[in-house]
Amino acid sequence: MSKPLETTIEPTGRKVDLSLTRKILWMTIPVALGGQIESIVLMVQLIFIGMLGPAALSAVGIAQVFTRVLFTAMMSISRGALTMVAQAIGADSMREASAAAKQAFSLLFLFSIAFGLGSLALSPFLIPLMTSDPKVAAMGTPYLQVFFIGVPFMTLNRAIASCFQGAGDTRTPFYLSVISSSIQIVMCYLLIFGYWGLPELGVVGAAVAGLLGRSTATLIGLGCLYSGRFALTLLPDTSYRFDWGVARRILKIGVPSGLQGILRNGSGVVYLKLIAMSTLSTTAVAAYTIGNQVEHILRRTGLSFGTVATAMVGQHLGAKEPEGAERHGWTILFISVVTNIALSLPAVLFAGFFMSVFTDAQEVIGTGIIYLYAMVIAEPFLCAANTSSGSLRGAGDTMPPMYYTLIAQWLVRLPVAYVLGFILGFDIYGIWAALIVYSIVQGTLTVRKFAQGHWKMHQI
Repeated sequence: MSKPLETTIEPTGRKVDLSLTRKILWMTIPVALGGQIESIVLMVQLIFIGMLGPAALSAVGIAQVFTRVLFTAMMSISRGALTMVAQAIGADSMREASAAAKQAFSLLFLFSIAFGLGSLALSPFLIPLMTSDPKVAAMGTPYLQVFFIGVPFMTLNRAIASCFQGAGDTRTPFYLSVISSSIQIVMCYLLIFGYWGLPELGVVGAAVAGLLGRSTATLIGLGCLYSGRFALTLLPDTSYRFDWGVARRILKIGVPSGLQGILRNGSGVVYLKLIAMSTLSTTAVAAYTIGNQVEHILRRTGLSFGTVATAMVGQHLGAKEPEGAERHGWTILFISVVTNIALSLPAVLFAGFFMSVFTDAQEVIGTGIIYLYAMVIAEPFLCAANTSSGSLRGAGDTMPPMYYTLIAQWLVRLPVAYVLGFILGFDIYGIWAALIVYSIVQGTLTVRKFAQGHWKMHQI
């Protein structure tokens, strides 16, 4: 059984306390590895899909922009549950933690059914919004449809992981991720190309493989929560029936986080449209799709530190130790940025190699290398924003990060990309440069808010 975080900390007078490094990394590494495994799954899928040609790559790249929007909207409830569980564990109340987890699962299931069906109805119109290539639309639409069918399993799987993490158990979600990812990789290969007597589904095979992997992990995760052998247990005296008191607190935390994600990914949809409007069009979209996979490796690391910041800050606040929460928040922020910079170096040194793994089209490789350079400069600032947002989320103070995402992603990134790309004539390279500008803005605003310290008095 994993143990909750220790809630006693001696005052040191320092905001960054490197003596906490081992404990922070002990929790973060499984979260980061789980995220990287999921990134590897996406990269392997793209390698397989890349064998079908640039149009297939573009189809999946465009489809994933829409899937991220829906996924992020659904994850708002999981983020609320993570904070609620963390504070309940910090206060040594397993019953409250169980009630929060069950309520989150009920809300997620209902919302995912509604959102999944609505998105399924819209799926024939989404891909054509982003491209005029009928071949790309023909491959991307059924991929989206299969994904939307599996939304309930996907969201419940993520919610289960969030609840474990809120309880301080980051290893069980990692093992569940390994199971899910292994199934996805094997089935992706078999279903895309039609081996072992299975149907040759092409691009759709990747979506079916994802559904199979996530649904399996969801069922196993529920079994773990009911077993009573882990840091979080679903107790029989708590209910799945709607409880407005618990639901309101979850939504109060989660909705702003969800809106933040929707704003971020919605901006990504418009940003992708600008890329598609460049003179390089399909080539640029393919380069962005490949470069995004490398970006996800770095981004998931920052998000992993943010998840741990939510758990640690939440548990210390639940234990009525705001100074311990602050010290953990600053230390996690420092370690996360240093780690991000270290991990970014290979993307600069081996940018051409990373691009060539997915395609041999030289125009795609050349365009993608410049994207990777811009991304490496931007990522430390986004990492700082994600980690600081995680600390604020641990206190339930989720409105400011949402505002900063609106400012940086919609009022900075898109206008700057349009001006640099089309008005000043830098084309796709101006659009790439907008990444750096908005990242600096978002990182600065979010860290500044965390530094003010008002979140220590926030009530949920």
